[in-house]
Amino acid sequence: MAGTVFDSQLNITRSSRVQFGVATRDDDAGIRRLLRGNPMRGAVSLSMEREPGYFADAAVPGEEKQTMVARDSGRIVCAGSCTIRTRFVNREKCRVGYLSGLRLDAGVAGRFDILRRGYRFFRELQESSPAGYYFTSIATDNRRARDFLERGIAGMPAYEFVGDFVTALIPVKRHKKTADKFCAGENSVECMEEVCAFLNEQGRNHQLVPCWSPEQLAALEPLGLKMENFRILREDGGMVACAALWDQRCFKQTVIRGYSPWLLRARPFINIAARIASTPRLPAAGSALAHAFVSHFAVVKNRPEILLQCIETVLEMAARAKLDFTTLGFGANDPRLAALTSKFHSRKYHSRIYRVRWPGMGGSACDLDGRVLCPEVALL
Repeated sequence: MAGTVFDSQLNITRSSRVQFGVATRDDDAGIRRLLRGNPMRGAVSLSMEREPGYFADAAVPGEEKQTMVARDSGRIVCAGSCTIRTRFVNREKCRVGYLSGLRLDAGVAGRFDILRRGYRFFRELQESSPAGYYFTSIATDNRRARDFLERGIAGMPAYEFVGDFVTALIPVKRHKKTADKFCAGENSVECMEEVCAFLNEQGRNHQLVPCWSPEQLAALEPLGLKMENFRILREDGGMVACAALWDQRCFKQTVIRGYSPWLLRARPFINIAARIASTPRLPAAGSALAHAFVSHFAVVKNRPEILLQCIETVLEMAARAKLDFTTLGFGANDPRLAALTSKFHSRKYHSRIYRVRWPGMGGSACDLDGRVLCPEVALL
């Protein structure tokens, strides 16, 4: 939920004009303006946008999603979301809340009072039916946000470090055709049930993995994930590998909002080299990244060769779809990450997973056993 909101020092200022509430569809345009107008700054400035409608994924079965907004004179100046769904914690099913998408308008940057009141408002909303656990992710190099949230300031929830997480961005280029072992998913209840049973069986071995049902899979079709986007491998009548290519650009986009001066000057030369090497180029400012997630990814234990074949098969799909990148996420100590990076060139982005808790609400990080984190990056 913290993300990259802290672009300047936080100050304590009275915010009596600022009012908090649960977002409704009447707030759609205001939230999209906030996301569009407040990119994450860096060598490449990125905005995480929700076009054409912010609430496109608000009614997925099995999810409870709330977005909190702060208004100053009627204008939305802060927003953040919590999505509660069933995930595996210590092999057991548990209601888990993921805090995400916190954005603070540049016009009120540094306003600690707004953040503190927002967290208090969120707790009041959750008190009647709290989740068993709450977690969030923060970029490792966002030291300002990390230092602030780890400080344990009065009025703020406790942020307890759980583990490191790595998001791998794999460039899509021409890949050799893999052996024709994998088959496409079928749009049938039987296939959905088989996929969900396999994902849940494998998911119990990791922490914070989503628990899936056929109804949830079917509900993702309008959001860009069809059963034909799945690739499945069976051996001796049983499923041993599964993955899907999920292009979310129909409802959620990562948009290039600008480049640093040096990168802007170098961009034409970088793109010439990329064309020669058949690698993705740096897009023009204002364009959305052509990328998709490798989601619903599971392989039976101790079969690294199948794991790599599975990813290769999904990359072939991405190439046919004319995508530039695919994205996967793993816990930093997950053996699958080492297998992936040994085979495929990738750009790695490091983040930290935190347990978020208030007094009497949300479990402690020490409650988790030693299972590897695998929260499904496509849902973060």
